[in-house]
Parts: sequence; C-alpha cells; structure tokens
Amino acid sequence: MRPGQHGYILGFVCAVSGLFYSPGSGAAQFEPSIGAGVEYTDNAQKRSSGSKDVITAGYVGARLSENEARLNYLLDANFNDVNYIKDSFDDQQYYNFSGSANWEMVRDRFDWFASNYFQQRPILSINNSNPNNIQDSNVFNFGANIYFPFSARQTFTVIPAYSQYYYAELPTDNKQVGVNAIWDYQWRRRISIGLSFSTRKIDYTEENIFGVAPADTSFANLSFLISGIQRRSSYSINLGSTRVKREGGREGGGFAGSLNWLTDLTSRSEFNLLLSTDITDSSSVAASAINNPINGSPDDVQIATDVIRNSIFSAAYLRNDASLHTRLWWEFRKVKYSDSPLDRTVRTFGVRVDYPVTQLLTSGLDAIYSRTRQLDTERLDDRYTLNGSMRYQLSRKLFTAMDVSYRKKDSNDLPGLQSFDEFAVFVRLVYGPGGLQRPTSIVGF
Repeated sequence: MRPGQHGYILGFVCAVSGLFYSPGSGAAQFEPSIGAGVEYTDNAQKRSSGSKDVITAGYVGARLSENEARLNYLLDANFNDVNYIKDSFDDQQYYNFSGSANWEMVRDRFDWFASNYFQQRPILSINNSNPNNIQDSNVFNFGANIYFPFSARQTFTVIPAYSQYYYAELPTDNKQVGVNAIWDYQWRRRISIGLSFSTRKIDYTEENIFGVAPADTSFANLSFLISGIQRRSSYSINLGSTRVKREGGREGGGFAGSLNWLTDLTSRSEFNLLLSTDITDSSSVAASAINNPINGSPDDVQIATDVIRNSIFSAAYLRNDASLHTRLWWEFRKVKYSDSPLDRTVRTFGVRVDYPVTQLLTSGLDAIYSRTRQLDTERLDDRYTLNGSMRYQLSRKLFTAMDVSYRKKDSNDLPGLQSFDEFAVFVRLVYGPGGLQRPTSIVGF
C-alpha cells in the first residue's frame, strides 16, 4: 500500500467521526472478530502442472456501525495473514477496509455521503488469480445530495461528487470530479418522469517514463428518465446520449441508456431484468459492481485508461421458500475499448442454493460457468466452479465452516499456464461478524 492510501482511509474514518458526527448519537456498535483456517489444495499455482499445498490463514478484524434516524455508517477493517506450508508462493499479508456513511444534515434538503473500499483485485482480470496477479486497490467517493422541492410533485436534485481510484500495479490511478442535476416530476400516481444532465472529468495522475500522463477525459450525458411502480412490479428507464472529449481534441459519443425491471412472480419469488449500455471509463464500471451484483462482476472489465462502451444484458431469478433459498442468474456483457486491443464478451450462468439443515447448521451450493472471449486476439477462456459449504453456529458469535470446491479453467492462451484443474477443502473457525478470506479465492481463480 502506498503511504498516501493510509491517508485516504484515515481521512475517511475522520470524516465519519467528524463531519458525520451527530450530537446526541450514542448508538454506535463496535464488534471485534478473529479467526483461523486451513486449506488443502491439489493445485496451489493454478496451472496445468501445479503442485499440492496446505495453506494456513489467520484473521483479525473489527466492525463499527451506527444507524440513527439521520446518521448511518458501517466501517469494516480486517487483516489476513496467509502462509503456504510447502512454499508454492511467499507468505502473503492482505489488509482490507470498507466503509460507507450517510448524514442527513438538513432533513429532506441536504445530505452528505462517503464511501471507501480498500481491497485486492486482479492485475489482468482474464488471467488466473494467484498472488502474482493480485494488486491492492482503493476506491474513494465523497459527495452530497442537495434537494430543491419545487412542489409536492416536482423535485430538483443536484449531486456534486469527487472520486479517487488507486491501483498498486496498473498505471491507471485517477481523480474524478462531477456533478449530476436531476429534475423529477410525479406525472401519475405511480409514474414519474424526469431529465438528468451530468458532467464528469477524469484526471489521470500517473506518468510514464517520459513524464507523460494518459489524456484526461470529460463526459457529458443528457437523459430522459421514466420510472413506475405497479402492484407486483417496478421499472426504471433511462434514454440518453453521452458525449466524450479527450485531451488533445479527440471527441466522440453516442447513445446511452438502460432498462431495469423487477417483478414478483409469486409471494416467494421474483425476477429481475437489466439491459444497459453506457460510454464511460473502466474504473467506474468496476466500482459500480462492488455492492451491486446486478451490474455483474467487477473482474469482467480490465482496468485501463481507455474510454469504453459497456453493455450488459442480465436476468436473475430468486426464490425464498420456508427452508430453501435459490438464485439463478445469466449475464451477457460486451466491452469495447477505444484504444487497447481488449474488446471482449463475457457470458456467465450461475446458481446458488442455501438450505438450513437445522437451526444451527446451514448448507449451500454454488455452480458457476463463465466464458470470456477477447475479440481482437481470439483468446477464449472457459471457467467452471462448483462449491459446497457447511456452516455451524457454535454460539451467538462463534461459528465454524467448511468449503469443498472444484475449479476448472480451459484457455487457448498459454494453456500450460492458464488452464488448470483444482480441488480444494477449506476449514475455518471465526469469532465475530467477519469472515476469513483469501483474495485469490474471492476473485474466482
């Protein structure tokens, strides 16, 4: 982690405790956590000739939260120490921090928001996930919602925002400043229409060996908005156009829009459909998926300094029975880059089933298939994951869990290094609200 990144995290904590401080608030909750685990894998390097290893991990963490009427925040920090007993890789240490906060300074008129996520992500998203392909990253956002209610049916909202993106290995660090103005009109009892105008400037802050930084980029978007709520469904439609200007005079643009539809099929099941296309930057796309699974995996997009067109078609089915919870999803994503030969399509299908065996014992099963095709290089990667899990609650704060996983990847690019099969068993004991984890497992492979 660069020294400056500690400053952003510390600054975020200070913002929550200072700027977001609400006199009289005393409902803050502090929860420490600690854990230990061991994993056996028959392919630690994740390559065609990988070797067996035993991986031990230790975890310490803490969570601080508050949820008052006008102030709410959640801060979560943890440190993981990972050791490879048979030295497949050097021992690793991973620090993670996530935080979000919102303060309603003036009720229904003005509120502040902030978030910070320091975590690990792949350097090359299409390659195997191992310690050699992991980098620290940080996403910081700060801004405000300023409301001007003209009448009971009309509201004008201004949202100024500042963002900063940091990547330890990739030369793509950048700062973004933008503002979004939204007019919303309650046209019918269940239908709202509106207009949105946003502008955003990206300043790339890293220079190459010649002292030259990537060209700064500006985006401007004008959109027509419509949303509605029916008895069993809701929808939102965004139809607009985005203009792009890069430093040096290069300009472009085109259509940008989305359709998001959510409907209750029965009292226990729902269906969500998303169609979206946007002209934007890769840092923003990856960040938007951190807490919003409908936007796909953040690792479907390779971080670069290009302007990209990001198009998604996804569908998800969720069902919550009395003792069985099921989620099925399918996604198609196409990403086109303005300068780099990184254009790609990603198809993903997955299913997750959770079943509470008893009040204290729960089980789960995940099955995921993903195909990534790089259009310019004709590289094709097929990934398969099957994971079964069991978790037993020993006490209110203490639990033990076991995961049994099978992973497979077929690639036509350097098959000896990029194709592999792996069987792994991971057992852990954790006290507190956190969870023992390894970045090489989180990002998939």
